[in-house]
Amino acid sequence: MRLSGADIQCATGGEWLHGMPEWVSEIATDTRGFKSGQCFLALRGPHFDGHRFAAPIADAACALIGDARGMRYWESLPVPQLQVEDTLRALGDIAHAWRMQLKQTTVVAISGSFGKTSLRSLLQHGFSALGLHVSATTANLNNLIGVPKTLLAVPADATLALIECGISEVGEMERLSAIVQPDVAVLTGITNAHGEGLGGLAGVVEEKAALFSHLNTGAWCALGEGVADQLGRHHISQPADLLDVEQSELSWRLDGQCLHFQRGDEQSQIELSLPARHWATNMHLAACIIMRLMPEARLNDVAQALASWQAPAGRMQVRTGSGGCKVLDDSYNANPVSMQAAIDTLVAMPGCRIAVLGDMAELGEASLGAHTGLDVSGIDKLYLVGPKMHALAAGSGTARWYPDHRAAAASLSRESFGPDATVLVKGSRSMALETVVNVLCASQAAEVQHAV
Repeated sequence: MRLSGADIQCATGGEWLHGMPEWVSEIATDTRGFKSGQCFLALRGPHFDGHRFAAPIADAACALIGDARGMRYWESLPVPQLQVEDTLRALGDIAHAWRMQLKQTTVVAISGSFGKTSLRSLLQHGFSALGLHVSATTANLNNLIGVPKTLLAVPADATLALIECGISEVGEMERLSAIVQPDVAVLTGITNAHGEGLGGLAGVVEEKAALFSHLNTGAWCALGEGVADQLGRHHISQPADLLDVEQSELSWRLDGQCLHFQRGDEQSQIELSLPARHWATNMHLAACIIMRLMPEARLNDVAQALASWQAPAGRMQVRTGSGGCKVLDDSYNANPVSMQAAIDTLVAMPGCRIAVLGDMAELGEASLGAHTGLDVSGIDKLYLVGPKMHALAAGSGTARWYPDHRAAAASLSRESFGPDATVLVKGSRSMALETVVNVLCASQAAEVQHAV
């Protein structure tokens, strides 16, 4: 970013005290790792107040941004200070100001109840392989703090910015849409994820659709499989310029692990590392978006650009476990749709099929039915973790149940699965099932470390 002090004042409606910086090129919200010349913006929360930590770094800062209540700690600091009403809102306003200066950059906002991180990763990989300069969300920076930080990190010469937008409360998506003002808005899919905080499935659909509330001039939208139907059933109007993958001229077919694409006379195929239908649908959506933004691209070039993609950590990442088993690390998060998709992928694998499944959180009143309604037929060994999974365990005569990840990890550390076995590990973020993955892969990691 590169914004003048006047730009920032205009964007936030704040007031500069003790002078005004000519330019601000970087904003930090954490004093740990603070770099000289940065501007420090003090966030506050239920159990912290960033204003209290500014004094030690003030001499190195080009400016400080705070609210009236917190700036009483800064009265003796001789550095330019911008007083705003709400620092979190100011962060978003500053990010929006920078976004509006990205004249050469197509800004793509990606949301959905599932698949948004994988789609962002696919698009980043595919567009980069096709020669575009891509800036994208890193880690889990997809909320009201992370999205502004992601936007502020987009360089002025980027061709494309891929911005993940994640929500858990009513009103967040409308604000994120206003900050990002996307040129392209993508909804990957909708289910009852975060239904507890959004008022059930109807609330989730309405909140996700708010991604379309602040589109840039000339913007268009892309809808993943089933999204148009969800919007229609909940009486939410669809954007005028729409790419619906279910109406796309690009068709697809999954044959085992081979994904076939066809567009008119053009044909291409990709060999996936897993027979995962949800991977195929995400790749299809990615290919449709790429070809809409790069109409001159040939289908085979797009397919080959996507072919070398590897899943992000914790999202159906294939690892080697103790005894030579294949571990499907899908431990990062879970909701009913993604959980069933992962189970279906496991069932399509050859050999002994083992699943370690944890609770799906934030489902509200739909929680019990979502857990007991999982189809686990075809799984040879089933390990269930967490209080919400107890009901599914009670209905299964062979499943083992553990109250938490610690108990599951301790038990599974005493077992060994051979080369013919595939072990799926999946649950919500709060279940911390990466501990189980680490146990399953412990001896393999030790062997690699010893070899190094």
